[in-house]
Amino acid sequence: MARLLLLRHAESEWNAQGRWQGQADTPLTDRGRRHAAEAGPLMATFEMLVCSDLSRARQSAEIIATGAGIDEIHIEPRLRERNAGPWQGLTRDEIEQGWPGYLGSGRRPADYEADDQLVARADAALSDIALLADRRGASEVLVVTHGGVISSLTVRAGLEMVRMPNLSGRWVTVDDGAVCVGVPVTVGDADRHSSEAVEAGRPPPRS
Repeated sequence: MARLLLLRHAESEWNAQGRWQGQADTPLTDRGRRHAAEAGPLMATFEMLVCSDLSRARQSAEIIATGAGIDEIHIEPRLRERNAGPWQGLTRDEIEQGWPGYLGSGRRPADYEADDQLVARADAALSDIALLADRRGASEVLVVTHGGVISSLTVRAGLEMVRMPNLSGRWVTVDDGAVCVGVPVTVGDADRHSSEAVEAGRPPPRS
């Protein structure tokens, strides 16, 4: 059974600006590109590389692939970040002004993709990736995706949320179509290369 390492992409421009990204197609910052380049050689043991089709994940995967010596990248649109509807592009302060109390109470606006929709498409994508890995005899697959995807799978598994800097994530396996979420992983000097996450899955503020 192949193991899949789900990683959040490297820092994007809207990460650096503290903006809620959703499915907006924002590129990496210079700092994000440096982090991905640093991570590449650490990923040389992976036999397959799959990524979301959004620029920040695709660029992260391309840079990592160069450093890891991986020749082929599989693009998987079902690994996109959650559609955040009217919140895409807004800071937390702007969201609070437009939707007072929503963030604190966990409410979300219309057109915001629900957890069950997100995990359903992620489950389907990961099941297909695991099948492809088995056919190719790959034991470890690197999957570059988004914080909302990893967080939603973690919450569904009943696991404690942990801080998720850029290029961190979770190991998962797929057993008879069921996605089993494992231990958290951080690649490279994530704290030096990351902005605070502002989207779904962000841990509670430090007291």
